[in-house]
Amino acid sequence: MDPLHQFMSAISPISEKSFQDYMELCKPKFCKAGTVLSKIGDVPEVLYFIKTGIARSYSISDKGVEYIRSLISPNNILAPTEALIKKQASKIGLQCLTDCDVLEINYKDLLEVNKNNNEIAAWYTKTVELHYAHLQKMNDELLTLNATERYLKLQKRIPNIDNQINQYHIASHLGITPIQLSRIRKKLYSK
Repeated sequence: MDPLHQFMSAISPISEKSFQDYMELCKPKFCKAGTVLSKIGDVPEVLYFIKTGIARSYSISDKGVEYIRSLISPNNILAPTEALIKKQASKIGLQCLTDCDVLEINYKDLLEVNKNNNEIAAWYTKTVELHYAHLQKMNDELLTLNATERYLKLQKRIPNIDNQINQYHIASHLGITPIQLSRIRKKLYSK
């Protein structure tokens, strides 16, 4: 079984026929590190499935400060969700932080397939539920864990992250400065 098919079926059962229907929606792309997949202010039409690499969603404050909203590792979806659903200009941007293999999926086409394929619709619904639960968990961690605990959780979720992306991006994701991250790392690794 194709690894992606196996991954999808672990979320919700997908037959070979439904998997092929889903794959017809996908455009495989290779993106170099730094590639912007979606700009702030654009009205998006697609979402991305990250097969390999690390990407980010980010926003920029009125003062021009960049904030990483999420770091996306393999086997996860990257999308400006609110803008896709509302068909409006996005308040977030999407960018590859490392070289990435992605599948680009037209959102409107995905919704159309959902109408005719119960397996894909069930998978999509379960994926949205899991995404919502993940966002709740991340919000809870931001509110209840200190920066060191959030950093350790991030390292567990994305092994070897320190050697894959810029420390600035890790610090931004954690909601701290690069100097604070450096102090946390020094304290952890000097034990």
